[in-house]
Amino acid sequence: MPCRALAPTTAGLACLTLLAAPVVPVLGDTGVNDQIVSQSFQLRAEIVAGCLLGSGASDATSFGNLSFGQVSSLPGNLDIASTLGNGSIVLQCSPGTSVSVSLNAGLNASSVGLGRYLALGSERLRYQLYQDAARSIIWGDDSNGGTRMSINFPSGGGSQTYPVYARLFSVSPMPSAGLYTDTVTVTVSY
Repeated sequence: MPCRALAPTTAGLACLTLLAAPVVPVLGDTGVNDQIVSQSFQLRAEIVAGCLLGSGASDATSFGNLSFGQVSSLPGNLDIASTLGNGSIVLQCSPGTSVSVSLNAGLNASSVGLGRYLALGSERLRYQLYQDAARSIIWGDDSNGGTRMSINFPSGGGSQTYPVYARLFSVSPMPSAGLYTDTVTVTVSY
């Protein structure tokens, strides 16, 4: 197509040129003079220290309830221990990971040195949480009157269960009837 002038308001020429090329057949590889070229690449995976709360594939939202049961009088201390699904702390951590497990003071106390409290309105029942069956190590966070638990996660891995030992202290006279509760938060640091 020959070049022609563009509209009077546009400067320049518009040209279209078509060229015909001869058709060349595409031939397959004959195998002559073939070369093999190879290159390698790396695969990597880095295992980092980590923990999962609970025994499932994701963090547990609760370790259940630790209950002192129903009592109508409390002339002496009442000792209980947690079980799996009822207060025991379950962890899955990378083998060899240094872990600390802390418990806060709960909702009704700021320091655990003299006790934590179950509450019903303004009434209280004093209790304590311990790391050991002898109830000699108060379980806290190293700043609230108790001690955090420090462990080196076993090399065998898998999940590990850590029981919580609890004591409800004697009281006289008994407070009002009703359900006394507290919520304690577990913090795992590694």
